[in-house]
Amino acid sequence: MMTMVRQVWLTIFGMLVMVLIGTAIAHVWTTRESLRTQLQLRNDDGAQALGLALSGQRANIDAMQQLAVAQFDNGQTRVLRLLRADGSVFFERAAPPLAARVPDWFARLLPIEVKPGVAPLSDGGRPSGSVQFASQTTWATDALWSGLLQMAAWLCGLASVAAALLALAVRSWRRPIDAAVAQAKALQERRFVIAAESGVPELRELTRSMNALVQRLQALFESHATQLNELRAQAHLDSVTGLLNRRQFIAQLGTSLSGERHRGAGLLLIRLRRLEAMNRRIGHDATDRLLAALGQVLQSYPQKVKGALAGRLSGADFALYLPASGIAGETAGSLLDALRGALARVDPSAELIIGGTELPHAVAAADALSLADRALAQAESGGPFVAEILPAVGQPGPVRSQQQWHNLLNDALQAGRITLAEFAVRGPDGALLHLDCPARLQFEANGPFEPASQWLAMAVRCRLVAQVDLAVLALALQAVRQDARPRCINVSAASLAMPGFVAAVHERLQAAPQAASMLSFDFVESALRHPARLREAAALWRRSGAQIGVEHAGADLRDLVELHALGLDYIKIDGAFVQGAATEPAVCELARGLVLLLRGMGLPLLAEAVQDEADLPVLWSLGFHGATGPAVQAA
Repeated sequence: MMTMVRQVWLTIFGMLVMVLIGTAIAHVWTTRESLRTQLQLRNDDGAQALGLALSGQRANIDAMQQLAVAQFDNGQTRVLRLLRADGSVFFERAAPPLAARVPDWFARLLPIEVKPGVAPLSDGGRPSGSVQFASQTTWATDALWSGLLQMAAWLCGLASVAAALLALAVRSWRRPIDAAVAQAKALQERRFVIAAESGVPELRELTRSMNALVQRLQALFESHATQLNELRAQAHLDSVTGLLNRRQFIAQLGTSLSGERHRGAGLLLIRLRRLEAMNRRIGHDATDRLLAALGQVLQSYPQKVKGALAGRLSGADFALYLPASGIAGETAGSLLDALRGALARVDPSAELIIGGTELPHAVAAADALSLADRALAQAESGGPFVAEILPAVGQPGPVRSQQQWHNLLNDALQAGRITLAEFAVRGPDGALLHLDCPARLQFEANGPFEPASQWLAMAVRCRLVAQVDLAVLALALQAVRQDARPRCINVSAASLAMPGFVAAVHERLQAAPQAASMLSFDFVESALRHPARLREAAALWRRSGAQIGVEHAGADLRDLVELHALGLDYIKIDGAFVQGAATEPAVCELARGLVLLLRGMGLPLLAEAVQDEADLPVLWSLGFHGATGPAVQAA
């Protein structure tokens, strides 16, 4: 289908060609008629002059012939003929046409022929005959051709200037049109783009209308995301303290302690003793203010430390998860010092105890809470404002320097001691959408394959994470070629920031187009720190047939509005935000809002780490396109 701009160009070009051809025809026709008139005047004048000269010879035939021969021999005469009174010819000379400097086709196409000039002859006032004179016409044909060439040169020059001016005009028209088209495509790709207004009044109105539509849609999505954030707060936060409620804290704790994301941590349980007695002493309102102050102190840790969690497990019990090992005891002491004075200002009789444990290895959330609860029981027997910290569970791993880590990682990569785990992501009908394939590294021959949680941070620090991701890509492409099952791999934000990584992945995808079309790439939300690289990667890799998605989304639903602008194919919602959809109305309502928001963006929604099989039918009924986790693997 021909574009509008091309149609405009063809129309202008056709009109310009028609004008040039019409001008050329008119010029040639006018010039030809002018030259014919000149030739006719020359013939008539030549005949008149010769007739007067010959009449002066008083019918002296010899003299008349000599004069006629002299006239003919000047080289410009084509036909000279003398006739008697009775019409008989007594003298005639004819010369062939002179060679013309024009193409034969031109001379045949536009011949210049005129009648010979005729003048009477007289003898002493009596008619004695007539003379016919025709001059050569070659000079006229040459003049017509030369004029045509000059005119063509001028017209070509003028046409070039006109074409340049038209090109500038069309470009000025095309810019706002292209901007409007790009804006429409951006909306189709779920991106919000504001275009600059055109100087052309009609196009300016179009641009304003498109900009207004984009702003309304963006405001609608942002408003919906804000409402979902409020709904998430109602579903996941304790109304008095603003901390995570018990269900949400345990869900996020399990995710943080999972094998893929855990890098050593500490867990503290904080108990406000004799809460019922406090209610009787100072009243419910004052007790709520005290609980809110306690929650504010605990909430300062997640606000300052990425990955920390704070929650209210019951009326008097609180929990604090610290995403670093070796600091549980120090943090417990700091909390006791900070809370002792804060509680005393509200209720001097308030009592507090803390129990905690170090978690250097991946454990289940229930086991971690059980260990911390054991420490809390020991603190309970010790009296108020006592902290008990249980030592680390299990044997700590060997302490290695950065150079040792570099050598271990490099040796494993060079020896090919890397493999992919496989976890199914399935749709409502049980069909396989793809296999999530996190990487595993084997540091010693015949040793265990370690999850990324044990070495990813050091791979980033040693600047080897890009090599790891490229090795994972090679394994995934090979696996797809072998069994033709779609796979999904993770890409580190650190790899994305490295120069040449995006192009290197694109080159490998182009080398295996069939396998690339069955491959997906997952980014974490932290990749938004490199929006230009992420947008470049999404554009290049999708061009090769691969899909691009974001995992562990949902911490701030307003980010989803920004994420969709990157040209994503799906979004994976962290399982902590949908866990309990079958039993908690607020969680179900939040999940429904997520589906509505992302359906408006045209993005499929996948649920991660679904633990309870009862949640799956609810998620399917709400419109989730897929899910993964223990419940899916067991189904």
